[in-house]
Amino acid sequence: MLKRTYLPSDDRPIAVVIGSGFGGLAAAIRLSHKGYRVKVFEKLDKPGGRAYVHERDGYTFDAGPTIITAPFLLEELWELCGEKLETDVDLRLMDPFYRIRFDDGSHFDYTGDLKRMRDEVAKFSPADLPGYDRFLAEAEKCYQLGFKELSNVAFDSLSDLFEAFPSMVKMKAWESIYTLVARHLKNDKLRQVMSFHPLLIGGNPFSVTAVYSLINSLERKHGVFSAMGGTGSLIKGLVRL
Repeated sequence: MLKRTYLPSDDRPIAVVIGSGFGGLAAAIRLSHKGYRVKVFEKLDKPGGRAYVHERDGYTFDAGPTIITAPFLLEELWELCGEKLETDVDLRLMDPFYRIRFDDGSHFDYTGDLKRMRDEVAKFSPADLPGYDRFLAEAEKCYQLGFKELSNVAFDSLSDLFEAFPSMVKMKAWESIYTLVARHLKNDKLRQVMSFHPLLIGGNPFSVTAVYSLINSLERKHGVFSAMGGTGSLIKGLVRL
């Protein structure tokens, strides 16, 4: 259990958070900011959840997330506590975001720069450039609807589901991300490049919803970062807050 020591005279309400992953720790910080005394329960021997860090023979291994694609969400937590993220965590912008290698020795450098991305697409299939532009437009639509409008919807009631239904239809949420990409791109390697993101969360591009294409726009707008020392450094910082 993670808990702070409170004075006996402290009569503020108590909040209990189960799990000390990113979500649990973020909830604990927000509850504390709202005036609750917070206790966090964790079944493992230390905080982290999906971001648990394994240690062996002097080496550390991240068990889960390896990149940060929305650093502003983390910055918000530090700001709630009157502090700066950079005091605890050194985030480095990756360039390229990813280097995707194929079995024939070729590779695709995936970046946030539109011109460089178009050059990479043209390297594999110039004929797919118009389709790539159409895919970007669809990804941006999913970003605006799926991230900007729906990311704060709890989806824990029928009214939430009914309210979100029109947006889900606009995003063709019933399609897989691979189906969406394949509708615009013909080259097989480019199809793999533009639909690989679900693999980062253990998902299958052939079954994960097309809404996930919003990651394409999210990364271009906010970048892809790596935490020096691994994502465990983020957990340590959140625990300190």
